[in-house]
Amino acid sequence: MAKYKRRRRYSGPDITGHVDLNPGDQFQTTLSEINDSGDTTSQIRGAPVEVSGGLPGEKVIVEVQKRFPERIVAKVVEVLEQAEERVEPECKYFLTCSGCQWQHASYDYQLRLKQARVQREINKYQSLLHAVVDTTIGSEAQLGYRNHGRFTVGKKDDDGQIGYVNAVTRHFVKIDQCLLMNEPINKTIDLAQGNVAGQTQMAIRAGSNTDSMLIQPRMDLSHRGLVTGEQHYEEEVRGFRFRVAASSFFQVNTIQLSRAIDEVRDLLELDGTEVMVDAYCGVGVFTVLLAPYVQKIVGIEESASAIQDAELNSKDILNIEFIEGKTEHILNTLNKHIDVLLLDPPRVGCHPDVLDSVVKLKPEKVLMISCEPEAMARDLNLLCSTGIYNLETIRPVDMFPQTRHVETISMLRIQG
Repeated sequence: MAKYKRRRRYSGPDITGHVDLNPGDQFQTTLSEINDSGDTTSQIRGAPVEVSGGLPGEKVIVEVQKRFPERIVAKVVEVLEQAEERVEPECKYFLTCSGCQWQHASYDYQLRLKQARVQREINKYQSLLHAVVDTTIGSEAQLGYRNHGRFTVGKKDDDGQIGYVNAVTRHFVKIDQCLLMNEPINKTIDLAQGNVAGQTQMAIRAGSNTDSMLIQPRMDLSHRGLVTGEQHYEEEVRGFRFRVAASSFFQVNTIQLSRAIDEVRDLLELDGTEVMVDAYCGVGVFTVLLAPYVQKIVGIEESASAIQDAELNSKDILNIEFIEGKTEHILNTLNKHIDVLLLDPPRVGCHPDVLDSVVKLKPEKVLMISCEPEAMARDLNLLCSTGIYNLETIRPVDMFPQTRHVETISMLRIQG
């Protein structure tokens, strides 16, 4: 489950002020490692530089985009000596919109980078040093995989235009299409482009396996053949149809979600006798699709809209129960033995009270699905450092090709 995580605000000394560089200035440099933001690193006269569009070891010419007190941000404008992993980006907006970090890197290399990122986080903790991160499971589609797009609507001269805002420069970038989005979303952008004046944001969700669509907010696009403001859309996974409210979370890569479900089922080795809890269950995808393999499964979710979706999505399945509330409030009150616990927390990770409840309840198997390696490693350490749990498997799954983001499945088993 995703949830936006803000970059920490810097409050230290100004370590770039001595460098006379401004946006638009260019300089030559050799690039070092890739950081957790997906950018390569360098320096100029002792000042740290973060460079988008580069790969380690490359000699490049970069253009300054912005100077912050703690770092200078730049992008590659010319490659003088390129790395063997470099490929030609397919998107004309690459490095302009800033949504993709790695379109210039071969896909095999992207998968290795994601594995290494997870391993770096794991290696920070003594209790996890024995763990070796598995090879990242690649996505069948590296473009056109997203079923959900959030777009900015321009102002003033760009009023009514659909696009993105560059994360560094904050400049608006009008787009004709986004190569990460599925075909229905790009068709909708084409139809709505220039016709959404007065709005500030626009969201489009389109089923990858259905013809269902949701466009928010409500506006009059009937002259373009578009219906807006609907409250739900539907997606199909593994032959099951799921209703998803506008305010409910759903994984953006439907094909890879199906693969992740297979990985979870295989790792848990369910025999049909287990009582299972699916915490942070959302609209009930894992709950519904794992129900045939357990005796009973309980889903916990704080979003009222998601619980309503989940109950509808599971209406004919008798061994499912849903409880509305925060996992940190509900888990510790469950008056039943739990054999298996699935944790799929937001990007910030598990609330400390959730981890305390895990230690108290001691389910035999705990499987964690995380979209933020730093938070995941922290939570795994808190469970393993008790001596109660052993981390058996860490398996990255690439839900987000062309970007630095990675989903990770971790399997823990109670010791003894």
